[in-house]
Amino acid sequence: MSYVIVVTPAEAELRDVDSVDALPDHVRADLEGLRDEICARFPAADAIGETGALSARPVIECAGVVIRPEVLTRPLVVNAVMRYAAPRQLLVTAPELGLVADPRDRIEIDVHRRPTMVGAAITDHAVRGRPFGTLPWVSRELLGQLLEALEVDGDRLELEGDTERWFLYERVGGVLEVSVADGPDVPVRRRTLTSHDLGSAADAGWAWARCDIDWPAFFGGAGGATAA
Repeated sequence: MSYVIVVTPAEAELRDVDSVDALPDHVRADLEGLRDEICARFPAADAIGETGALSARPVIECAGVVIRPEVLTRPLVVNAVMRYAAPRQLLVTAPELGLVADPRDRIEIDVHRRPTMVGAAITDHAVRGRPFGTLPWVSRELLGQLLEALEVDGDRLELEGDTERWFLYERVGGVLEVSVADGPDVPVRRRTLTSHDLGSAADAGWAWARCDIDWPAFFGGAGGATAA
């Protein structure tokens, strides 16, 4: 099956309809508006043989917008689709990424690799495949994939709540250093992973982003805190 991004209403009962015409007027307008914004954001290639961001124009099928990005532009298109879907309260899924961006379970954080750019994609095309830019949503699966892309010293991935709350992953000296600040006057917690245990590191960041009370256990609880 070809790689697709599918945008549907968030309500399960609306996703099961056979035609967009059966949807409430405001939901149908949201889907059509998103389709038109994606078409405007990623226009068709102007010349024969020219590579565009999409392999086909977005279309509405049943109760959803189906978007087919090209291989090299997948992260850029996923990022743009989630940004356009967020204010419309639409569900974004990308099965091959394991991404389910549900507006009812949205995490208000940014993900980026410094230096960041406003409106950037999550891929730095100069060093293909490494995370770069911002995301309006993060799923546990996508967080794990971004961590796997931190390959050389200096690669960074930061979950940012505000200037005093952040969760940082950084490659330093061939290992992954994880640190977290969780508010003013709270010592920064740090942990270095020498075994490349990205699974538990992603779990810890995901728990912190969702404000799960047990996230400090990754750093050894309260006793794992160190001075900034």
